[in-house]
Amino acid sequence: MNPLLVMSVVAASVALVPLASADPAVAPAAADTTTPRLFATPGKDLGSEYAASSDAIVQATGDAEGLHILSAKESDGFSFYEIARLNRKELSEVGPWTGYVCTTGSGNYAAAVYAPSAWSNEPGAYWNGAFAAVIRLSDGKVTEIPDRVQLAYFSPGCGTGDEVAFTSSSATDTSVGSTTVISVDAATGSVSSRRTAEGFVTHVTPTKDGTVGVLAGNLVDLKGNGKKLSARKLSKVPGPMFALTASKNGAVDIGTVQGESSVISRFNGKNFTELGRAPKGKVKLLPVADGAAVVGDVKGIDTSKAPGLAKHAVDGRVAGISRHGHLVTNSLFSEQMKGITKRIGTPSTEGAGTLNVEATAVKTGAKATKLVDADRKRPQSDSSLPMDPAAFITADDDDPRNCGEGDPETKCLSGYGAPVWGKVGTMETPCIVKRNDPKRQALQASANQVEWAVDQAVHGQLNISRPQNWHDTGLPAYTPQGLFPKPELTGGGDIPAQVMLGILAQESNFKQASWHSMNGDSGNVTRSDWLGNQNGTHGYPNRAKADCGYGIAQVTTGMSELHDTQLDPTRAGAVTTDYAANIAAGLGILAEKWNQLKALGMKANNGSPAYIENWYMALWGYNSGVYTSGKVGVGFFNNPINPEYPADRQPFLRYSYNDASRPGEWNYSEKILGWAEVPQMTWNGEESYSEPNMPMGVIKVAPKNLFCTPAINACNPSAADPCPTWDDQCRWSGSADWMGPQSTSNSSTEKLSYSLGSGEPALQSKYGHGPCFGHPGPYTSAIIVDDLGQHEDTYDCGDFEGADDGKFTLQSGDNITTLRNDGTYRATPYIANIDLHQLGAGYDHHVYFTHSYDYSQPFHRVTGRWQVNQKKLPSGDQPGQRYKVYLHLPSHAAEAVVRYDFIPGENTAGAKADFCNVNQATRSAGKDTWFEMGTFTFWKGGRIEMDNIQKGATGDDNVVFDAMAFVPYIYKEPGPCSLVDGGL
Repeated sequence: MNPLLVMSVVAASVALVPLASADPAVAPAAADTTTPRLFATPGKDLGSEYAASSDAIVQATGDAEGLHILSAKESDGFSFYEIARLNRKELSEVGPWTGYVCTTGSGNYAAAVYAPSAWSNEPGAYWNGAFAAVIRLSDGKVTEIPDRVQLAYFSPGCGTGDEVAFTSSSATDTSVGSTTVISVDAATGSVSSRRTAEGFVTHVTPTKDGTVGVLAGNLVDLKGNGKKLSARKLSKVPGPMFALTASKNGAVDIGTVQGESSVISRFNGKNFTELGRAPKGKVKLLPVADGAAVVGDVKGIDTSKAPGLAKHAVDGRVAGISRHGHLVTNSLFSEQMKGITKRIGTPSTEGAGTLNVEATAVKTGAKATKLVDADRKRPQSDSSLPMDPAAFITADDDDPRNCGEGDPETKCLSGYGAPVWGKVGTMETPCIVKRNDPKRQALQASANQVEWAVDQAVHGQLNISRPQNWHDTGLPAYTPQGLFPKPELTGGGDIPAQVMLGILAQESNFKQASWHSMNGDSGNVTRSDWLGNQNGTHGYPNRAKADCGYGIAQVTTGMSELHDTQLDPTRAGAVTTDYAANIAAGLGILAEKWNQLKALGMKANNGSPAYIENWYMALWGYNSGVYTSGKVGVGFFNNPINPEYPADRQPFLRYSYNDASRPGEWNYSEKILGWAEVPQMTWNGEESYSEPNMPMGVIKVAPKNLFCTPAINACNPSAADPCPTWDDQCRWSGSADWMGPQSTSNSSTEKLSYSLGSGEPALQSKYGHGPCFGHPGPYTSAIIVDDLGQHEDTYDCGDFEGADDGKFTLQSGDNITTLRNDGTYRATPYIANIDLHQLGAGYDHHVYFTHSYDYSQPFHRVTGRWQVNQKKLPSGDQPGQRYKVYLHLPSHAAEAVVRYDFIPGENTAGAKADFCNVNQATRSAGKDTWFEMGTFTFWKGGRIEMDNIQKGATGDDNVVFDAMAFVPYIYKEPGPCSLVDGGL
């Protein structure tokens, strides 16, 4: 599977243990709403000396806009501002971002790793696919690191100086691989070394006496020799880990787990000495200036003999701490993570970029909550600190390889190299249903419809009749489970509804249509990495690496030309366009894993499928596979004892929205059961589906050491790296029981919201659609040239007459394929098409859209042309035909300022071309609108053109191609565009 991700989280069930901050005794104080200051009365809450303090904090959280790097100074009353926003504009349709940040010892710089949250679902994607950067904190200057790195809770590693350690791992589900340590000087942003050690090295941290890490359960001293890294054992680590910090004096402190305790220990140069314990998950070990701090329930921890290690008692969860320990953040998350509230073409005030900070003043215990607008700019400060910006600059950094391999793209466009016409086979996606086909638009269902479909499907009752040509797809009549019958489970029984709902939440956030579509919109189907370029908009497609996942359940089987067999056109079309058929098909994948485990004699608890807890291992196999030959079982990647995951983590989503900001800290089974227990939210703030029946108030998740025993998988549950080889001997092949005798009194079962056999509920659309047909004002004789050039019927808008009155064409790139000197190809249509989309908005319920790019990026050019039927236009030696021209703009999806070129066609009257710049966002004003442009005269060859290449564009704003109306007109009216009407 290469699933997509989840974008929303809801509060825990009332049956769960409440958040500490919900205690009335520590209720957050109301913050001043007119300032970003966290505390309304800082003199009282922080202490009278706060204004002279040098304390500061740097934190990070992600959403669809990127990884937000926030900072605050105590002297400002801890006013939080965004100092940097990290994302990769070349990645498309990836949803929210996640990442981690640390501050260097000097306090002048920060280092961050970041990646799309979706990649947490793909085994191994986090180990060597994330991005890295260093940030100068004085002014937020970002320098990207050219290496792809590991994104894990223990990375990046900041020590006592300005050296930062990033890691990249080649581990897989079958091999521990090797780890490359990328050392970076944060002050210059330059890579000082890249050295590789065999094995999976975690917690790599520069210290006063050198760089340390943890390898095969041991604290090791890492020394470089050329491109190799040697690892000298310093001491055995006393248990599975959740933290490692370095103090200024060279000491190393660690956090480990033993039983139900979190243990803090210090390395004294020879071995580890325990400093004390706290209830598991109730204490954090965090770096601060000149050392580290133990924060949380610290009454059982003695730091008196550990210089450089402070301790601070704080109630509730701990997310971060300031450099001098004056402020502890309890939570930091984007409001968007509560639910998808931002639609395309609207300001970010609906969620993304609105960040919720909850914090505690350590000195007084005062608590505060603040919503921070990430777009609010910090006042300019000194930027004299050094940082060399040349660490990551290439001639064509934002674009694909060009024919000159570093030369300007204009060399390609001016004919450099021999042109080669036709398709470049290696760039053609093998996914059998292609994008941007108006007959294969997916309708985005609302959450109530998804829950209904799951309730029916898991019991074989998803038999709603889809009539012939349902939603103008051209498909024959069918029923979803007529195409994809309910799979039979070995031994009988059904998949619990909440298990499947949890998968859909994690895989796609209930999205059958793309991330650009809201409830009621149609658009391209939600896809995984169809193009084999990690969802990039700049990288060329790679057919061999494509992952053809489709829709809400990310159905892959039979959807690729590379598969041994493919689904027939009806089934493939239904998987693409119909959320219900997609869910029916997705059930088969999960059932297959359940049955494979049954065939291997592996079961969870008593093996009954009725109990949600018993699906833990099937979910494990759903994500990373079930090995049915050789050493059978499920692999080490999703084993909860894997050192990739912090050993002190609490159940996913149970206590905090923060969990959705860091999905890589939980294995796949834990995430799905978390979504089953804690339903995601809808765009309007309601639960997307019912909670299951939970007699214990929660779904009981398997203990983290349960799938680790020397007798089955050569695993030592008390070790920091329990199975250091990560190969087939680490596979779990046994049964597991953590529930004891099961019944409905102690095990969770499904709860159906919809009775079996009930009809499909009504679509809950976020906003209305544009007109199917119509004309601007009273001009019923207008010639309408729609972006669907032949006026095709699409999503409940039937065909209409007049298709030959005009024509619309869409051209991607410059339509040239060039053979490079090295034998590879440059093919511009392949690049431009990556960022071309369709959406069920605007006239005739359909628009195409892309994004605006600067002149330096012509590979991304998409050109639209509207023209009246050339047979109806006069020749150039005759009087021209004047039209009043209207532009249709949709209620949403339009954002950019674009140029429309009016080209009169060849003529002897001396008429010249003219243009009009239109702000698509303000002209539409959130409504479907006909915008009068003015009159213009055309001859044969006359047309209106618009493309997405605009000076200074950044690749962010949507450029929409909708309809044009041409009204035959006698009088000259320049209109709002001040058209010269061909100079006549």
